[in-house]
Amino acid sequence: MVFHERASWSILKFEEENKDKIDQYISQKLKKGEFLKEVAQHFSHLKESTAQVIRIQEIPFLLIKKNNLKLLGISAINSSNVLTERLRKGNSKQLSFQSEKMKAVMELVRKVSLVDSTVLILGKTGVGKSHIAKLIHQYSQRSNKQLAIVNCSAIPESLIEAELFGYTAGSFTGGHKDGKPGIFQSVSGGTIFLDEIGEVPFHLQSKLLEVIQENSIRPIGSVESIPVDVRIIAATNQDLEDMVKKKLFREDLYYRLNVVPIQIPPLSERKEDLQVLITQFLNTFGDKYEMQKVFTPEVMNAFYQYDWPGNVRELENMIERLFITSEEEVITLNDLPESISNLSNNKNNQESYSPPFLSLKEAKQRAENALISNAYKVYRNTYKVAEVLQVNQSTIARKVKELRERGEL
Repeated sequence: MVFHERASWSILKFEEENKDKIDQYISQKLKKGEFLKEVAQHFSHLKESTAQVIRIQEIPFLLIKKNNLKLLGISAINSSNVLTERLRKGNSKQLSFQSEKMKAVMELVRKVSLVDSTVLILGKTGVGKSHIAKLIHQYSQRSNKQLAIVNCSAIPESLIEAELFGYTAGSFTGGHKDGKPGIFQSVSGGTIFLDEIGEVPFHLQSKLLEVIQENSIRPIGSVESIPVDVRIIAATNQDLEDMVKKKLFREDLYYRLNVVPIQIPPLSERKEDLQVLITQFLNTFGDKYEMQKVFTPEVMNAFYQYDWPGNVRELENMIERLFITSEEEVITLNDLPESISNLSNNKNNQESYSPPFLSLKEAKQRAENALISNAYKVYRNTYKVAEVLQVNQSTIARKVKELRERGEL
């Protein structure tokens, strides 16, 4: 059951119903030396807890202190120096989540990764569409082949056909004298991710359709088709159905792309993911800039009330900006842009940081009450709040009851 150990912590697999899925996942990831990197970031989140359930993508694991293994009837094991070093280095570029909506997304990602169908990823700017595309390729049978990422909106319309499909010798002035293979031909056997697919010019959409239907391409200047073996993953933040109605996007191509749609919800619809994302980014930029920052309860309150129109990307950029611009270790409302700081109007939170100074005990109590209150407003469930704050559910239930009796919740 124990999979690996690091210092005073052990990683345990959940056997039972997830056994086959987890064993297959670990086997695939170990071949690439990536699994332990994914685990590493979670160790820094654990301080005084005895154990913590974590999810690496959609797979559950248990981190538990070695001296508590005996409570489960398990003997400790020793880890190799190589594995420990991999854990130490870690990898902060992961997809952190705990919402039910993202769990459903990841389950669909797992399913589509096992087949070779075309996938259409939908979602607003910044939700992580490219990350999902990379995961699908990473988990697929094509993972040992190339993944080509093409931002269709970044390539000039005059060049996109040549970039995607290539061209023969003498096709146009300024081209290579011997011609040039396109991206589809270059990554044959792998996966091509067409980001912002809605930006592909209408007259080229028929050639994309040919790739999907016939598994072949026709380079510019050629009358013959060249067979290719690629998986297509497309993504857009546009309403393709509306574009079809307006004759801006081919209907037949839309249905060919839309075999398995994956809708990624915006951050405003899954604010329970804020806690794990903020923790991840604090650790990421703490390592990058070799400093530590913490947020006051007022800042967290403002973050939860803000809608994050730029989604995860905006949150990540905001936290990095605060690392760079804030001179103090504790980040307060004064460090935030007014558009966000003005949202934190909780009087009790503000009083705990306003003169005259409170006793340390009272200040800690107010900060604790504010944290529990804010977390409960998001999750509406004492078990979930206890899991996130890493305390017993009975403690949270008692605190929530006290807050309600005082009219503070």
